[in-house]
Amino acid sequence: MQDQVEIALAELFARQLRMRGVPLVEHDETFSSPAELLPAQAGTVGWQAWQRPEPGDFDNVAHALEMPVHADISALFGHYYAGNIEACFKGLFLTLLQPWNEQDFERLQQNQIAHQLMMKKLKLAASWFLATCKDDQKLVTLNNATGEVQLERLGKGSIGVLAPNLATFLQQLEPC
Repeated sequence: MQDQVEIALAELFARQLRMRGVPLVEHDETFSSPAELLPAQAGTVGWQAWQRPEPGDFDNVAHALEMPVHADISALFGHYYAGNIEACFKGLFLTLLQPWNEQDFERLQQNQIAHQLMMKKLKLAASWFLATCKDDQKLVTLNNATGEVQLERLGKGSIGVLAPNLATFLQQLEPC
C-alpha cells in the first residue's frame, strides 16, 4: 500500500496545482523550506512539493513507543517537504498536514509520539493524526492496526471511518 500512498499524494499535489495554482504561505526567513518558490508578494512565498532525495521514516518513533508504526505514515510524511493542503473530503473541510522542512518533520514526529501517549493514557486505539478539521475537537487519523482513515474526536477516539485506506482517502480529497 505504501507505493499507492506515495502515488496518491503526488497526484494530490498535482491536482492542487492544476485547480488552485501555486499555493501561498507566509514567508519566514528563519524557517525556510526547499519547497519554497520565489516570493509572491510582500510577506508570502509560493511553494511546490519538493521530493526528498532520501525519504524520512518513523522507525525512531516506533522504537521510542515500542510499537509498530503503520507504513502509510512514513509514506505520507516522509517523501516530500510541502505546505499543508486545504482540502475537502465529502463535505468535511480539513487541513492535510505536511512537513515543511527537516525541523518540521522532527516536530511532527514528536507530536505524533505525544498523540500516542495521550491515546494510551485514555485507553484508546492507536492512531496517527493526518489532518486537522475546522472543528478543532476533531482530527482525521489513521488507525494503526487497520490502516483505515477515520474521523476522531479528541480524547474520545474514532467516531467513524472515512476511507478504507490512506491511498483511497488521498485520491478522494479535493483541494479547496
